[in-house]
Amino acid sequence: MNKFLNALGTEKANENTDLSLYARFVGDWEFAMTTYDENGQVEDTKEGEWLFSYVMDGYGIQDMFICPKRGLWTKDDTLYGDYGTTIRVPIMDNPKKWNIVYVSKWSVDRLIAEEVDGDIIQNGINKDIKDATLWQWNFRNITENTFSWESVYSKDNGITWKHVTRVEARRVR
Repeated sequence: MNKFLNALGTEKANENTDLSLYARFVGDWEFAMTTYDENGQVEDTKEGEWLFSYVMDGYGIQDMFICPKRGLWTKDDTLYGDYGTTIRVPIMDNPKKWNIVYVSKWSVDRLIAEEVDGDIIQNGINKDIKDATLWQWNFRNITENTFSWESVYSKDNGITWKHVTRVEARRVR
């Protein structure tokens, strides 16, 4: 492995940082993903993989979101599939909240996360300050070996939410 990858990854959380909110996901996961159109109708379903690891000397957690799974990519998936990464670090002066940055070929997104009633609610930060759309990427129904993840948005200040994506994940290792 090259020096960069050796310096990026680590086997455990740094003892000076509480990563417990996301540490439960460290490992390898497989998932079924469903995407929805504007009317809430199923648009597509795919299987993917989600890999989580400690990074940055144990001060953060990074994941790789790969859909469809490696080895199952087609020519269309090269155009439309998703191969992205997220870095999550606790906010130093407010460790109950987390800074999150997701990067893929489609976008760069920033969110702020916190635990609410056992779920992890990740509120998106709009790139355009004139855009009042609320959006979240949430982890729900979290157990040791399964979780649900959803991408939702609201155009009416949180009164109603529409699903864009739902993921049902199970631990592989």
